[in-house]
Amino acid sequence: MTPSTQACTELMIRPYTVEDTVAGRLLVGLRRSRARDGVDAEALYDDLNTVLDGQHRPTSAEIRGLADRFRQVTLVLIELVPFTVTPYPVDAMQLLIELRASQPQSQHAYRHILRFALAIVDVLGLMGDDGP
Repeated sequence: MTPSTQACTELMIRPYTVEDTVAGRLLVGLRRSRARDGVDAEALYDDLNTVLDGQHRPTSAEIRGLADRFRQVTLVLIELVPFTVTPYPVDAMQLLIELRASQPQSQHAYRHILRFALAIVDVLGLMGDDGP
């Protein structure tokens, strides 16, 4: 059990309260836990290294797989960032969302996945220790 999941579990077994601050902390903890559980951090960093290490250029099939996994990670980051980065990084998140939504032509796929990886690294850097 992750520390955030454990903290949420402890909050859930406490007596019921109607205080907004307690309910807010519980909601934040549950969202963080759910989001973190959705990311395999080791696989994410392996994917980022595959794109950014420069030792070999991924094939078209590899790029499609990387893009799909980056799209999933982006959903998790969209949930986590509002609770972990202050002030909210509007430009970085807007770029990440735009890259997630785009479907480049095959001749632009490598540049797209490179930009996507760099955008994810940027957001992870802003998250610091709170990142996956």
